[in-house]
Amino acid sequence: MIRINLHDYRDELRKIEIQKRVVKCSAIIIAAIIFIILSWLMAQIRLDTVKSETRKLESQVAKLKKKVEKVKAMQTKQKRLEDIIVGIEGLREKQMPASTIVGDLNLMVPEDLWLTAIIQRDLEQMNKKKIPTIMFGTPSQGKKKKRRRKNRLIKDPKEFVEVSGYALTESGVAEYLKRLEKLPYYKAAFLYKASHSYIGGQSVHRFTIYCYMPAKGKKKSA
Repeated sequence: MIRINLHDYRDELRKIEIQKRVVKCSAIIIAAIIFIILSWLMAQIRLDTVKSETRKLESQVAKLKKKVEKVKAMQTKQKRLEDIIVGIEGLREKQMPASTIVGDLNLMVPEDLWLTAIIQRDLEQMNKKKIPTIMFGTPSQGKKKKRRRKNRLIKDPKEFVEVSGYALTESGVAEYLKRLEKLPYYKAAFLYKASHSYIGGQSVHRFTIYCYMPAKGKKKSA
């Protein structure tokens, strides 16, 4: 009778089975680690892409900053327009309608310049503000003529218009004044005050211009 000892054989089979399970578990763990690393790399690539796009958008916003400021200035001017028209409605009845005057003042505005106020003034207000009314024309000769001229201006109130605003350049202010001088119903227009300042980090020139609209029949020729 032949006897075969299978004990060692069975132990070897168990060892092989255990080794197979360890290899499978290791493979799963390694695959999980590789998947995590790949996911992290993909997320990092997406993050870098978002950062790059953000930098591009920030650059575009910086380039459009001046245009945005112009749009805001136009919106402010539009809101003030109705108040300006109401303020100028007090101009004497025989003069041009206030809407026409305001419209012309705005149509004459060159690029990179915007208005902040249009206010009617009479001679008494001009004197109180110490505005040199001599700039509106050659004074009459003699005391009597001067007195007559003064009386005439008092009888025709609100003949002066104060225009204030901002410009990005000095040449813009000069160009606007030149255009106002061409309006036929203004006898004279001159720059009273100009100063330099900053708005939101933007260098601007603040100005005040006075215009004189004489009585009907005394307008300058176009």
